[in-house]
Amino acid sequence: MQREVDESCQARKPTIVRWCTRSDISPLRYPGGKRKLAPFIADLLARTNARPKLFVEPFAGGASVSISLLEADLVDRIALSDADPLVAAFWSIVFSADAPKLADRIYDWPVTLDEWKRQKMHEPDSPLDAAFKCFFLNRTSFSGSLHGKAGPIGGMSQSSQYAIDCRFNRSRLAERVLELSRLRRRVRFVRNECYLRTIGNIRRTRLFRHEPNSIAWYLDPPFFAKADKLYPKSFVSRDHTRLRAATDSIPGQWILSYDDHADARRHYSDHPGFARVNLQYTARIDGRERLVATEVIVSSIIAELRRQGELQASAEVIELPRRRQNWPVTIGAGSEENAIQAG
Repeated sequence: MQREVDESCQARKPTIVRWCTRSDISPLRYPGGKRKLAPFIADLLARTNARPKLFVEPFAGGASVSISLLEADLVDRIALSDADPLVAAFWSIVFSADAPKLADRIYDWPVTLDEWKRQKMHEPDSPLDAAFKCFFLNRTSFSGSLHGKAGPIGGMSQSSQYAIDCRFNRSRLAERVLELSRLRRRVRFVRNECYLRTIGNIRRTRLFRHEPNSIAWYLDPPFFAKADKLYPKSFVSRDHTRLRAATDSIPGQWILSYDDHADARRHYSDHPGFARVNLQYTARIDGRERLVATEVIVSSIIAELRRQGELQASAEVIELPRRRQNWPVTIGAGSEENAIQAG
């Protein structure tokens, strides 16, 4: 599935949006999901004075950031890719005319331990089968992991207080799939490929040749810690090193996030766009080691703002909205409004 980005869209900078911090942005569950980062990323994008015509997420996973920005109408179109064929199949079906078939399965399929075992062993016969396998195992496995060694919620004995179907709200999840399918004309592509191939493919587009700064990227690679237990397609040390080198060739503006791990700081702390973010209460752009943070952010936008003197290395605080529906967010632009202000 691939569609050309509408080149006629006029760049515009949003000033006020109604930001929704709903917990079900994505139908998929992911450990360390990045939904809470979306307002922070929206603020960074607003400071570039160019509305993204294409927002690319090459480690799609739950795609919460892309979906959040698209539903808030802060980007024109999104593009998703993932190295995991099940994840890519899921989003391909969601953003297609076959989404109602997936929603029907979510409504009707039995959610039992026997079915979980069957899905673990089942080789999908079609993209729809692959999409449903991704969804089913994600909603019924520990931490939403699709890793082959991940067990079911509640364990094999199902003696836990949490049953295997405790994260499988049929009606709400099926409805969410149908909601997202209505956005399919604003999805340029969904692909099963590695991030390097996605970078190469975007570099060959007409949009990159004529308007490179209208492309924005969010990269959320596998964790450093316990990655081999969480992801079917995990990273080893050389993969993280390769990604660091690849950021120099990303076409357009980019934002990368990692769990706040010593290896992440070692790889990126010398980058001019390096920051550490506490997602629990505020997002603080701060290069100092004293900050207790939960996320490392590296961004070409932060680097450029610092180069221009518009953003200092520390003391820049961005308040994130609490978990409340329809929380109003003001996206500031001037020196006295350099924040997303919640409330």
